[in-house]
Amino acid sequence: MNHTFDNYFEWLIPWEGSVYENDPDDPGGATKYGIDQRSHPTVNIRNLTKDAAKEIYRKEYWRAVAGDKLPPLTAWAVMDCAVNCGSRQAARWLQRGLRINDDGIIGSQTLEHSSLENDKELAVAILDQREAHYRALAKKGRFRKYLKGWLNRNNSLRGALK
Repeated sequence: MNHTFDNYFEWLIPWEGSVYENDPDDPGGATKYGIDQRSHPTVNIRNLTKDAAKEIYRKEYWRAVAGDKLPPLTAWAVMDCAVNCGSRQAARWLQRGLRINDDGIIGSQTLEHSSLENDKELAVAILDQREAHYRALAKKGRFRKYLKGWLNRNNSLRGALK
């Protein structure tokens, strides 16, 4: 598989769903294609199109984590962590996987170090950190119901890193 943004987005959509939802336990509020109302107060979530969602993902996540500058498997792992946990947290997990200062900013040092690592091993290290994060969140009552789905998604991404 070619690990581009476009292919990542096609992998992502079945996980995020294409229908409007408003789960009272979801702190993001109303959601469609994984785009939440809290983070996007000016977007009409109910009428959001797939193409518009794709551009939000490209601009607010892929570009934010320097997806085109990271090794491809690492880019997918960092991107998906950014989608679920925020770009700064995703950057920190990347930096911890690189064993460098985890300031949450993907700059020249992070990019240089990531280019020197084994791409798949680094991507897996990032997903290992996300799994630990999910398990810790699940210990809090209201997030417990999401754990199985979170782990399934994490494992699906592991399988896509080939």
